[in-house]
Amino acid sequence: MTDSSRQREIGALVSYADTFVAMAVGLLYVPLLLRTIGQAEYGLYQLIGSIIAYLNIISSMLAAGVTRYYCKFFALGDKEGMAKTLGISKKIYSTANIVVVVAATALIFIVRTVYVTSLSPWELNESGIIIGLLAFNLMLTMNNTLSIAVITAHERFVFLKLSNLTLTALQPITVLLVVQAMPYAVAVSAAQVALNALLRFVQRSYAIKKLGMDTSIRKYDRDLERELMRFSRNILLSTIADQIFWKTDQLILGYLYGTSVVAVYSVGMTINTIYLSLGMAVSSVFMPQVSELWHKDKNIQAISELFTRVARIALYPLLLVLLGFIVFGKEFIILWAGPSYVEAYLIAVIVMIPFTVDLMQNIGLTILQVINKYGFRSMVYLTAATLNIILTLILAQTFGGIGAAISSSIAIIISSGCILNWYYQTKIHLDMMIFWKNIIRETIPLVAYASIMFFAWSRYRMGVSAIGWIPLILGILIFSLGFLITAYLFSFNNSEKNLVKHLIHFSND
Repeated sequence: MTDSSRQREIGALVSYADTFVAMAVGLLYVPLLLRTIGQAEYGLYQLIGSIIAYLNIISSMLAAGVTRYYCKFFALGDKEGMAKTLGISKKIYSTANIVVVVAATALIFIVRTVYVTSLSPWELNESGIIIGLLAFNLMLTMNNTLSIAVITAHERFVFLKLSNLTLTALQPITVLLVVQAMPYAVAVSAAQVALNALLRFVQRSYAIKKLGMDTSIRKYDRDLERELMRFSRNILLSTIADQIFWKTDQLILGYLYGTSVVAVYSVGMTINTIYLSLGMAVSSVFMPQVSELWHKDKNIQAISELFTRVARIALYPLLLVLLGFIVFGKEFIILWAGPSYVEAYLIAVIVMIPFTVDLMQNIGLTILQVINKYGFRSMVYLTAATLNIILTLILAQTFGGIGAAISSSIAIIISSGCILNWYYQTKIHLDMMIFWKNIIRETIPLVAYASIMFFAWSRYRMGVSAIGWIPLILGILIFSLGFLITAYLFSFNNSEKNLVKHLIHFSND
């Protein structure tokens, strides 16, 4: 096995470890925050987070372009092109920092105007400080994109994922220590900024000292700058669409109902966010491999096979979480967040089911970036985001948070489920017929197993007055064990069985 293959394999495993740690942290973190800072402060934190997330479009727009072109030049062995990519990006980020400061200042005044009737004077003042902290956090993340691009191109996934894993584990501990002395949303933001600054310093130092990151521009390349900005515009549209899609619901609910309804909806979306990270865990390590397959050989058949193989692997943990949450989620939400948040169960399930298609195909977005066809995805998601706003404005007034979830679900089915799959087949020439045959063959036995467990758990639940943590955890463990056995016997193909045997052999070495 080559060093790159080993890095991808271990990197994927660490990515899943990071994801599962994040899941465990989220399960402990959210109820502790709710109990330490209260529902109103938590709702304010989520509301301001939804607002400041719109500034993330600046970072995401440039990040994908830097990584794409640096990986391209790295695959071709073009050191000058690698340095020029970083140097041009560094220059662009200097301007972007000014844009973030101006935009954050404007957002403070906008929030104080729009939410003057739904937020208290204290909440309005606190919101301004939170926006400033989160804007600074964004600049830290944005300027570290150069380091991430270098680490990714060199396929140093073990370091990258382990450093992120460390942050994931330390963040809740630090935040909970801080809010003991200052139980406010602003304290949560301050603790997160401090930890993020430390992580970015470590990653930047690694990229410079270990990998020789070079951001000097020996000869300015206007063509490369225009090409990078043209590619980034497509990412910009897509990121705007994503932010509108996932954050506008909370803004509308906050305007209609206040922070308490936003808090309930945010609990459901927290489950969805954890689910999102699970879907992205594997695909992030395949950018260099896809770049090599495309820029060296234009081998679309190999890319199509990789697309199917990675999607199948990504789907197993997704189905484990989705089906397990459908079976046990209601009792979990009641015990985890409290009976007043039970509506979050339906909100999460309604969105998670169609979102599964989008998440298992996440490597498709990497493929679109590498072959420079991301523009279509951007337009589709911008249209879906617009549809989501219209439907949310209609349905949320009658059905509240559930109406907002239904709106998101409909938009996901149309965009990811139908249009994007058509585009993969007809324009990118990925073999979607073989893909869906593989996915259906993988899914049917697991859905059948989960259905049996759902009825078994329902009968048990009817026979007891209340469900506690111990029977719930035992039920989840039994379900998970049965899921793994069913998957191995009826869903795994030969390649996946061999992968499991290899991993077991590797862990024993």
